[in-house]
Amino acid sequence: MRSFGEVKELLVKLSIPYRIVEHPASHSTEESDAFIQGYEGCRSKTLVLANKKSTQFYMIIMDDKKRIEMDHLSNILKVKRLHFVSEERLEAMLGLSSGIVLLFGLVGTRYDNMHIYFDREMLEEHRIQTFHPNDNTKTLFIKMEACFTILEAQGYTYEVVDL
Repeated sequence: MRSFGEVKELLVKLSIPYRIVEHPASHSTEESDAFIQGYEGCRSKTLVLANKKSTQFYMIIMDDKKRIEMDHLSNILKVKRLHFVSEERLEAMLGLSSGIVLLFGLVGTRYDNMHIYFDREMLEEHRIQTFHPNDNTKTLFIKMEACFTILEAQGYTYEVVDL
C-alpha cells in the first residue's frame, strides 16, 4: 500500500508548498468534503478507466461535483467501451484502493499506456486542488500547477479536455 510519507517526500523534493488537513477516515468525496468545509480548493475526484481489453488506461481528474456520462467520455477520449478498472487492478497498478486513487499513485511508476486528463472547467475555476495523499485520513491542498509538476517529474504527460 502506498503511503503519505511517499507523497510528502516527493513534495519536498519538488519544492511544492502544500497544506494538509487531518480528519477521520473517509471513503467518499462527500465524506471528505464535510471535513474540509471552509478551506479553499476544488474537491477533486479521480477516475481510472480502461478500454475494452484493458490494454489502455485513462486517469480522469475532475471536480467531484461534476457528473459525466460514459458515452460522452468515450467520445472525448475516442475510446469505445470504457469501463472502470477493478479494485484488484488498482491495487496492483497504483498500490491504492478505490476512494483514494489519485495522481500520487503514479509516483515511482511508468505506464506508457496510462493517459491522464484534467477537466478544463476545473482548472479555469480553481487555483487550489485537493487530494487524499495516499491516505484517506488526510486531505492535501496544492496549487493546480503543482499537479502538472508532479506528473512531469514522473515522466507522464497529460491533456486538458472539456468534460
